[in-house]
Amino acid sequence: MKLIVGLGNPGDEYENNRHNIGFVVLKELCKKIHANNFKKKRSYFIADKNDFLFLLPRTYMNLSGIAVRKAFRKYKIALNNLLIVLDDINLPLGKIRIREKGSDGGHNGLKSIIAELNSQDFPRLRIGIRSDISEMSDVEVSLKDFVLSDFTNEEKEGLENATTQAVDLISYFLFQDYKKMSDVFSQVSSLSQPPDDD
Repeated sequence: MKLIVGLGNPGDEYENNRHNIGFVVLKELCKKIHANNFKKKRSYFIADKNDFLFLLPRTYMNLSGIAVRKAFRKYKIALNNLLIVLDDINLPLGKIRIREKGSDGGHNGLKSIIAELNSQDFPRLRIGIRSDISEMSDVEVSLKDFVLSDFTNEEKEGLENATTQAVDLISYFLFQDYKKMSDVFSQVSSLSQPPDDD
């Protein structure tokens, strides 16, 4: 059984926030594979299809680990069958990075999950949310305010390809494994790199 977790904050007021790109990707994935049967539990929303589980925490970002730990133990998920989908302020808007394990990278949701599971040995897929707004030197924008602000319409358009690519990559993880997802990601990344100058 595999568990895919999209990180974000529940509630309409957060729906279009940069911090909620994990929710966005997971919902798109569930639409694609017709697994939109989300049920409301105390700590999370959960949908299932075959041996796949899809989870959206209801605990808010900084306590994401509580929801993940409860589902992780209830459904007896192996660490390598858990995939966390989240935003990354350190990556350019729409840039995707996958890792088989590692630190929280300063992300509070991931930090909570690592603490609750007492392990960082699980895969994660990060999507960059850094944009010109976060790099403007003449405007002071706190990290918290930035990640909780909404994407602009222009940014949403720029994220469409990233969302599609993320959904495709997660599908490889679901139907095969992390290695296959990583192999495909490496191929796509190499093809998208600009050619070297002569």
